[in-house]
Amino acid sequence: MNSKLFTLFAISTIAHAAQDDILRFTNGDQLHGTYQGMGEGNAILWTRLDLTSQISLKSENVRHILLHGAMPATDESTHSYVTLQNGDQIPGVILSFDEKNTRIRSHVVGEINIPSENISAIHPHPFGGKLQYAGPFSSDGWEVYRPEDRDPRALAKKKAETEPSDEEKNEDKSKDKKEEPTWQHSGSAWYHVKGMHVLARKNCLGDSTLMRFRLAWRERLNVNIGLNADFALPPEPKKDEAEEGKKVGGAGRQPAMFFNGMPTNHSLSFGNALVLTVYQSYFSLTRCGYDENGQVINQRMLQTQSGVQLPESGEATIEVRCNRAKGLLMLFVNGQYAAQWEDIESLKPKSDRDEGEAIPPLGNGFAIQCNSAIRLSEVVISEWSGIKDSAYSLSHEKRDIILLNNGTDRYSGEITEIKDDVAFFKNAYCALEIPLTEISEIVFAKKQQADQKEPTEGTVTARFYPTGKISGLAQSSGPLAMKLHHPLAQQLDVKLNHAVSLEFSDENPFLEIMDHQQEIQLTPDK
Repeated sequence: MNSKLFTLFAISTIAHAAQDDILRFTNGDQLHGTYQGMGEGNAILWTRLDLTSQISLKSENVRHILLHGAMPATDESTHSYVTLQNGDQIPGVILSFDEKNTRIRSHVVGEINIPSENISAIHPHPFGGKLQYAGPFSSDGWEVYRPEDRDPRALAKKKAETEPSDEEKNEDKSKDKKEEPTWQHSGSAWYHVKGMHVLARKNCLGDSTLMRFRLAWRERLNVNIGLNADFALPPEPKKDEAEEGKKVGGAGRQPAMFFNGMPTNHSLSFGNALVLTVYQSYFSLTRCGYDENGQVINQRMLQTQSGVQLPESGEATIEVRCNRAKGLLMLFVNGQYAAQWEDIESLKPKSDRDEGEAIPPLGNGFAIQCNSAIRLSEVVISEWSGIKDSAYSLSHEKRDIILLNNGTDRYSGEITEIKDDVAFFKNAYCALEIPLTEISEIVFAKKQQADQKEPTEGTVTARFYPTGKISGLAQSSGPLAMKLHHPLAQQLDVKLNHAVSLEFSDENPFLEIMDHQQEIQLTPDK
């Protein structure tokens, strides 16, 4: 496609409907229109209302396509899925399973057979409760802000001390227009480049919550995660206390303090909240907020911690399970138990606390803040059923692991068969028949799991709501379906009306977007 034609697309001001598809190139540019399939040489076929004919785009120049405005058709009857050895997740239910073969019925790929040795896990009830949110397939419901903009007194003081001239005001306005937000949404993820802005989602956490998300980072990880945040603004101190503060050097609201480039006064960022700080080899939980006098609360909580460590650069799935009534918060990293905090009085609702306590109540928001480049994706928020274990954290070299929905019972042994919605299980002590309706997840013995291979050049990945990922080499595609050659499941006919996005350059999109930002920063102003 020539540069003049692309420029025309990029600057087009035509109003696009919410259900339009959005194509993003590897250089960050985007194009609205409608995905029509793939032609010869895996070229992407695309149409727009302002064009008389469809155009053809090279897939190697495209990062991803958001389909249906990131609002696909969904099957709300079940959220079950099957995880394959290569990490793909096929939405659907198990019709049968034995030593050799697994049959799956999926609203995405129909009924298919997969060799059982290629199955890593089965998730009949993956969220343990009602699903509240899955994304971020769009930026809707998210906010980005600077913590300092939340302090009206600090802003007023700064304005009074540095009232700019008219010339400076015009210059500042020009700078503001050029300023890019430090959090940017692209595809099905949020990307943070630099700065200390906060990314927040309000009214999303309940009294008993399971929250799971995936982080990717380039430098040593140091991130603050605000949980049950109410985003309260700093309260005005009482007049006599404010006067006293002036005499002794400012006993009112404490100024923000920093450690390793991250604020230790979290109240300005999150209001009243629990702040989970994730380092490479250490996790901490802090209760922050403001007391009735406007003083900052910054209380570190004691925890029980495992030996889980994170690499200096890489990816990890972070999962938080929280029950406010019990004052319990648990942390898992890549399915492995990492830490927990118990009897957290400040977590409990006011009605469950002892009389005389003056701890400000928490909220129900989520926020994240960091000082380095990261990617936030695969966010899932649901009710927590109370299960205190992860089947992955209990995984064994020779035993299959079953976790039940009741949050208590678990079994290790061998799944010999699944049929008629019943799992047949045995170990050295018993043989059981367990209905799939009672099972949260099954993780098969590690001996079945092979090392993951690097994705083949030309791999296309389809993602689904709320969970699901199927990757392979595209054999052909129309606007509603795609034929994929899958490395483990052979030929698959994927229905695209259920897909959220198609990813074409997914070998390391995190590094791609970060490198693109660096190129922009290194480009001198003309």
